[in-house]
Amino acid sequence: MQVSVEAPNKLERKVTVVVPTQTLDDAFDKRISKLAQTVKVNGYREGKVPLDVVKLRFGETARKEALSEVIQSSLYAAIAQEKLLPAGTPVVEPKTIAPGQPLEFVAMFEVMPVIDSVHFKVTKIEKEISVVDDEAVDNVIQRLREQHIRWHAVTRPAQEKDQAVIDFTGSIDGKPFPNGQAHDYAIVLGSKMMIPGFEEGIIGMKVGEEKTISLKFPEKYFAKEVAGKETEFLIKVIRVLEPELPEMTSAFVKKIGVKEGEVENLRSEIRKNLERELVRVVNHKLKVQVFDELLKQNEIEIPKALIEREAKRIHDQLHPHHPGEEHHHSDAEMDEFRDAAKKQVAVGLLVAELVKSHKINVTAEEMEKYATNLASAYEKPDEVKKWYLQDRRQRAEIEMQLLEEKLVQALLEKVTVTEKHVKYSELVK
Repeated sequence: MQVSVEAPNKLERKVTVVVPTQTLDDAFDKRISKLAQTVKVNGYREGKVPLDVVKLRFGETARKEALSEVIQSSLYAAIAQEKLLPAGTPVVEPKTIAPGQPLEFVAMFEVMPVIDSVHFKVTKIEKEISVVDDEAVDNVIQRLREQHIRWHAVTRPAQEKDQAVIDFTGSIDGKPFPNGQAHDYAIVLGSKMMIPGFEEGIIGMKVGEEKTISLKFPEKYFAKEVAGKETEFLIKVIRVLEPELPEMTSAFVKKIGVKEGEVENLRSEIRKNLERELVRVVNHKLKVQVFDELLKQNEIEIPKALIEREAKRIHDQLHPHHPGEEHHHSDAEMDEFRDAAKKQVAVGLLVAELVKSHKINVTAEEMEKYATNLASAYEKPDEVKKWYLQDRRQRAEIEMQLLEEKLVQALLEKVTVTEKHVKYSELVK
């Protein structure tokens, strides 16, 4: 086998492979012999079909399969021989497939960038810290109460925080537009779920009242066909309901999962969860600062294949859908995914190199401790912990989190870290 490698640019590789005729012939003969043991041909017993008959009936298929097998095995051998690290799936183009002639093909692919060293020169860094205050606990309790709101119909005009049930029809230049109509649509006024001005236009309306309001879709509205356009909405109010928040009684506290039924027990549990989340947020913000510095100080070229793969992962994470289901985004939206993906991949490559150079590893005990802490926020912590440690994806995620945390600690050993106290709501918003 002959192998030659060209480098059109820093990351692309063009590998030309020439495979001896005998290699392809041997693969073809092996495939035919295997077929002869199982194929069924009228007039012959299974396993007793002459090779000439097998070649005549199945030769073309066997040759294609042998060709695919030889290309795959020889390409892997060539990549290993040349010590290349492909960043994506090679694109293969056969050049010569003439009978009696050596097989020649070309494979194009990107390789992983070579990172000789990673720079991190920072003298000081600011770490934002906070404490869980009563206001933070009160906000959680308020959200819990809002999740259990009871709605009561009223005859007065609609006001903020009411739930209005409406029919509406939207039109642009006098014509209805797709997805611009709804019947018996419930919306909480002030929730900002609709475009600016829509909910405000309902305030003051009574049951049975109709009204047309003129609005403009935001320039960056997700539906590009209506973004930035002037529109009119004909709105009819069907019902108006006012909220009734549940009282903080023992029964309500038990209803939301606190067996003791005491408000103080609920507040204590909420505070513990918020403190656990605060630690995560503080560490995450510090990590982001460190990784941003790494990106500033280390410019590396990123293979397009890695960017596309990560962009697809981010896309699917933000917009989950069933396998095989079509799910399209505009080029502008995909570019946003690619920008985020490029940053994520660059950080990943730099972190991997630093983890290796600092000889950082994670022990089983550290994994278990981390999983225990994560699971403690759930009702059945033992089951959740078991899932974290047995699920391959979750386990890999935990290991990566621990590696990154230990790396940040290592990088900050010689850095002056100053603490800045900020309000809890500002830190976690």
